[in-house]
Amino acid sequence: KDTEERDSKVRRSFTPDEHAIFMQRLLDNPDPEIKTIGLIMETYGAPTGEAACLLRQDVKLKTTTPHLIIRNNKYRELGKKRLERAVPIIEPLLSHLKDYIYNHFTGTNTDLLFPKFGEGRHASGDRSKKLSAFVDNQRPDDDALLSPYSLRHTFKDKYLRARVPQDIGEYMMGHKSEQSNKVHAKYGTGRGVEDLVQDMEDIIAVKEWGFFEEYDD
Repeated sequence: KDTEERDSKVRRSFTPDEHAIFMQRLLDNPDPEIKTIGLIMETYGAPTGEAACLLRQDVKLKTTTPHLIIRNNKYRELGKKRLERAVPIIEPLLSHLKDYIYNHFTGTNTDLLFPKFGEGRHASGDRSKKLSAFVDNQRPDDDALLSPYSLRHTFKDKYLRARVPQDIGEYMMGHKSEQSNKVHAKYGTGRGVEDLVQDMEDIIAVKEWGFFEEYDD
């Protein structure tokens, strides 16, 4: 975790083209666990460990507003004292989560949702290797690194482009600040998550974002 947090400071966002390639490779991958982990990372800007170490009971599919809860559990603690949060599940993630849980998951409600990639150093390295294989760096002259963690940087660019209020965007990312803490207090776990649906849909709809320096040939 310490290495991931330290390295994240020199990461950059995906360009829209790089993001499209990553997502196509992710969706084409036959492993339902790694595919769903990657989709959770992309949807919420969640670090790999947060997405991979969810429990089955953290995913609420039968509520009025389907949502998942990102929180501490016995398998991991949220890095940098990030916020525990409840975020709505919308398409296309909703369909993929339903397919994974109903057709591939065989554990109990208190088990890891992704048992193959959720626990242990080997699992962490394996999921990182598989997700990294989907990355296509089209900016070799850019000193900033591109990795699966860059989905977190990209999510910030997307919520800013969607004009989602910063406190809401930070809350969805789990970024702890005075503003996002107020959102956490307002919405809480399982309360008012429906109020975040439109913001989430606006972020997902963004296709262009950020400023990327051009380089002369």
